[in-house]
Amino acid sequence: MSPRRSLIAPACLTALLASLALPATASAQGKVVLTPFVGNYYTLTKMANDAFQDGSNFELKQLSAVAFGGRLAIWLSPTIGVEASATFNQSKPQLQSGDSVSFTFKGNVLLASGRMLYRPARTNLNLIIGGGIAKRGGEAWQGGDAKLTSPAVVAGMGVRAAVTPNFALTVNVEGNFYSIDFDGSGPNGKKMQADLVVSIGVPITLGR
Repeated sequence: MSPRRSLIAPACLTALLASLALPATASAQGKVVLTPFVGNYYTLTKMANDAFQDGSNFELKQLSAVAFGGRLAIWLSPTIGVEASATFNQSKPQLQSGDSVSFTFKGNVLLASGRMLYRPARTNLNLIIGGGIAKRGGEAWQGGDAKLTSPAVVAGMGVRAAVTPNFALTVNVEGNFYSIDFDGSGPNGKKMQADLVVSIGVPITLGR
């Protein structure tokens, strides 16, 4: 694991603990908030357990990777908001057999969604539910029959930590759930996927 990636999780944990010790923020009604963020992408499932369907038992999965992106939220009331989000990472697909033989290919994953936000009164917590897409790209997927774009359900939570009166951090944990058919009309068929993104961002208020 690179030093850059290893620092992200501790930073997220620090901001999360700080937020729990702080009082809830003032009413956010009418605010437009832009949040650039960086984090880690993890896949919790495999795309195939025997990718070639020949008994070689090559597993196909996405590797963890640094992720970055942005969110744009509009708070309709102190507790309800709507948000658009996009996350990009250069996660590589990997074929690996039981005897540790592996092949890694260049690729990327784009996660985009629109969602509702709910902030319980007198808390810094945001609950997230929505829908969007998961799209794979890169050299690994060129020239094949894979269906690269899938509709996805998004669910998660986030917390906001006021570091100073004029500077805050947000920590989000979001799950993206969808199905993928990596070999098109091949024998593997569709597989349910669960991708997790843990991120830390800087919210920037654009309007009041």
